[in-house]
Amino acid sequence: MLLLLYPNIQQMSNIKEQIKSVFNKYGIDPSSVGIKFEEETAAAEAPATEVKFAVEGTLADGTKIYSTADEWVVGVDIYTQDAEGNPVPVPAGEYLLEDGVTKVVVGEDGKVAEIEKEEQSTEMSSEDLVAVIGQLSERIAALEGEKTELAAAVESAKNDAEAIKAELASVKKAPAVPSVKSQEFKKNAAPVAASNGNSFSDFMEGLRAKQSK
Repeated sequence: MLLLLYPNIQQMSNIKEQIKSVFNKYGIDPSSVGIKFEEETAAAEAPATEVKFAVEGTLADGTKIYSTADEWVVGVDIYTQDAEGNPVPVPAGEYLLEDGVTKVVVGEDGKVAEIEKEEQSTEMSSEDLVAVIGQLSERIAALEGEKTELAAAVESAKNDAEAIKAELASVKKAPAVPSVKSQEFKKNAAPVAASNGNSFSDFMEGLRAKQSK
């Protein structure tokens, strides 16, 4: 009689699934009307498993990633965190790290399947090439202008040197100017010579006059 009144565990499970399917059919969350199933309540009350991370990294989009391993190698687990700080396994896929060259591949088991570094392209785009050519042209034009200014300065200095050289040559060809002492000597010597000459003549005339007597 009790077996008829109280369904067994399998029947209760079927009833729960039927109730869930009805709510799902109409898009209603059972918890919104105060209905909670035992397994959901147990899951909500169960303490979260604590995960201790030993290493972390950052994806290109700024997302932090963690692992319980001591270093990032193939085969280690990889997690991120939700808004509450709870560990969340990183979904399978390829992820680029913040360095822009390292790529991490996560497998379906939630572990790192591959770590590789992409080679950076050294090819230059046409826009970059045009920009470089423009910069080089401006630099060449500036150097040409500096070369012209330098040539003009050299020519001006050369002309100045030639002018100084010509001026020195003309100074060497000019007659020497008599010194002031030489002129004073000649000026003072002339009267003395004339005076000495007159005295001698008078002396000779005196001797002749004496002899004639």
